[in-house]
Amino acid sequence: MVFVRSFRHTRPQADGAGARAAKLLLALGARLAISGITIALAAAPVHAQPAAKPTQTAKATQDEPASRPIQSIVALVNDEPITGYEIEQRVALSMLGAQDVQKKLQAKLKSPSMNDQFKNFAMKRLKANPPKTEAEQQARVRQLQGEFVASIKSQVEKEYAPTARKQALEELIEERLKLQEAKKLSVVTGDDEVDRVISGMAERNKMTAAQFAEHISKMGASIAAMKERIRASLSWSDVVRRKFGHQITVATRDVDRMVASADGQDDVELKIHRILLSLPVQQDRKKLAQRISDAEQLRGKFTGCKGMETMARGVPGARFDNLGDRRPTSLPEPTRSLLLSAHDDELLPATIGENGVELWAVCGRKLVKAADSKRETAQNELRQKEFEILSKKHLKDLVTDAHIEYR
Repeated sequence: MVFVRSFRHTRPQADGAGARAAKLLLALGARLAISGITIALAAAPVHAQPAAKPTQTAKATQDEPASRPIQSIVALVNDEPITGYEIEQRVALSMLGAQDVQKKLQAKLKSPSMNDQFKNFAMKRLKANPPKTEAEQQARVRQLQGEFVASIKSQVEKEYAPTARKQALEELIEERLKLQEAKKLSVVTGDDEVDRVISGMAERNKMTAAQFAEHISKMGASIAAMKERIRASLSWSDVVRRKFGHQITVATRDVDRMVASADGQDDVELKIHRILLSLPVQQDRKKLAQRISDAEQLRGKFTGCKGMETMARGVPGARFDNLGDRRPTSLPEPTRSLLLSAHDDELLPATIGENGVELWAVCGRKLVKAADSKRETAQNELRQKEFEILSKKHLKDLVTDAHIEYR
C-alpha cells in the first residue's frame, strides 16, 4: 500500500512538469516563431560558440576529406609547403562571412517545418528540466533559441566544409604564388602596414586591435590567418602596379560614356552630323537593300565631318543634317551608346531609323559643366577594371608556370 501511494503521488508531479512545459510552449508561441529564431541568429552568443576541433584536410583533387593529420603537408607550391593546419585556419576564416553559408542557414530557418523542429527540440529539454518561474521560462526559451540556431548553423557549415576546404587550398596556392612574385620584386607588405589595416577593421567595429583579435578567436578563426591574407593581397597589388602600371590607360571617350550614364546626368555634349537616306512610305526589301548599299558606299567615301554635306549631295534622296551639340540622353539607344563609344570624326555603320537609313557621325565633344570629381571617380573605376584584368591574367600565367605538387 505504501508503494502504491508513493507511485500515485509521484506520477502527477511528472505529468505536471510536462504540462508546465507544454503550457510554456503555447504561452510563448510567438517566441518560438521563425522571426524569433532569426533574431537569435544575430545574437553574439551564437557566433561566439567555441570552435570545433579541426578535421582532416582533403587533397585538391578530392571532394571528401582524407584521413590524414592536419599538421601534414597537403601541397607544395614551387617547393613551398601548404599544411593541413593552414587550410583549416583558412576554412574557419572564410566561414565568418561566407555568403553561401548564410543563405543556406536562412533558407533552413525559413522552411515550413522549422517551427515544429524547434518545438520538439525545446520540448525535450523543458521536460527534462522544467523552469519554475516566468522569468526563468523566458530566459530558457531565449537560451534554447540560441542553441537551436547554433545546431542548425553547425549542420550547414559541416555540409559546406568540403567546398570550403577546396576553395581554401586554391586560395592558399594563389597567395603563395603572389608572395613569391612579391619577394622577387622586393614589394612584400610589412607588418606595420598589415597592422594598420587590422586596426582600421577593429575601429570600424568599435574595438581595439586586441579586442578584435580576441573576437576573431572566439568565433573560431585566427587573426594570424587574416593578417597573411591581407599581406598577400596588398603585396599583389604592388606587384601588378610595378609590372603593369604603365600599361593601364583610360580613354577619354570611356570616361565620357560612364559619366554621361551615371544617375541620368550629362557632363558631355556631342557635336553630331547625320545623313538620312529616305525610304518611300510603302517600302520593300529591295528598296531597303538599295538604300543600305548607298549608305555603305558613302561610308567608303567618308574622310571627315567637313565633307559630309558635299558627300550627301551626290546621292539622290539623301539629306544632310547638322544636329549641333546634343546631350547623350536626348538620343535613342543604341545610337547613344554607339556615339559615346566613337572617336571624333568617326562615321558609324548604317542604321535603320523611323524615316530611313541613317549615318551618324561624331564631329567633336565638350564638357557641359565642371564635374572633376565625377570624372575622377569614373576614371578610377575604369583604371581599377583594367587593373583587375591584368591582375587575373598575370596570376593565371603564374599558376600555369608553377610547379604544384599535391600530396
